[in-house]
Amino acid sequence: MIAWFAWAGYVLGYAALVAGAVALDGRVRTKAVAEALARYEAAKPDPPDAVPDDDLRLGIAGVAVLVQGDGGTHRAFWTVIIDMVARGVLEPGTTYDGKPTLRHSASHRTPAPDASDTERQIWSLASYRNPAAVAPHSVTHPLAQNLHAQGYLRGRGVFIDFKVPRPVWSWTVAVLTLPLAALMVFLFLHWRYGLVATWTAIAMVVVAWVLTISDDNPAALRLPVLTDRGDQAVRQARARHAHLDPAKRTEPYAPGEAAAAYAVFGPEAYNHFASHTPGFSAAVDKGTDEGEQNKAAEERQRSRTDFNG
Repeated sequence: MIAWFAWAGYVLGYAALVAGAVALDGRVRTKAVAEALARYEAAKPDPPDAVPDDDLRLGIAGVAVLVQGDGGTHRAFWTVIIDMVARGVLEPGTTYDGKPTLRHSASHRTPAPDASDTERQIWSLASYRNPAAVAPHSVTHPLAQNLHAQGYLRGRGVFIDFKVPRPVWSWTVAVLTLPLAALMVFLFLHWRYGLVATWTAIAMVVVAWVLTISDDNPAALRLPVLTDRGDQAVRQARARHAHLDPAKRTEPYAPGEAAAAYAVFGPEAYNHFASHTPGFSAAVDKGTDEGEQNKAAEERQRSRTDFNG
């Protein structure tokens, strides 16, 4: 029993040592992060003046990328799909075997002369498959690239410059851990439950290794994907299309409103549009299911190929 108390005291003492070191280094790190943020805000230039109707110039698909906010293009893809269905370019229907799908309408056998590249690509896909089954980024990724090039997006994983302070206390405890672990094994070597002491020593070494790992890019210093210019365009779009809020609307969207509503309000606007468009939801659900099945099949094929060399 005395040995158990001695072992527990040793473990608790080491845990307190680790906790104290982490707390002291955390205090230094928090102060360094705050100073880095203060330097960034002090050196940050004034936001540029908003460009009138900038959201209109970008187009509703570009606005959808900005509203999504993370640099992804999923919302832009469905914005274009909804726009094409609302304008009658695509229509819900069925395949030869009765599966719900989106297909060309009888009145739009060719894309409009002023159709965007994204719309032309989706129109082309609809000639032989349900476009809802396509991975969105494969079609709309160029939109994000263009917005990045124009200064609306800064990209993911951009951080404020930060010099990581050395975790002196954690490193000190990590260095002390080796002799402390060796002492643990020596003191309890002939204990009836000596294997417990051995595993405790191994756990101490693992903790020491973790203490030497530092995060060079704290989450607090991650910059938002949208630049000031992108944020201004989003605010313009939200103000321009506030009347399309599905929470305040009962009537169907007009052909020129549906895409803007989805781009700004997302899933709620999708549900409102789908509730007034027979067959649309079924076609989309079937398409996304097929897309997931195709993706899973590709992953299995890739795994099989890697296994076979």
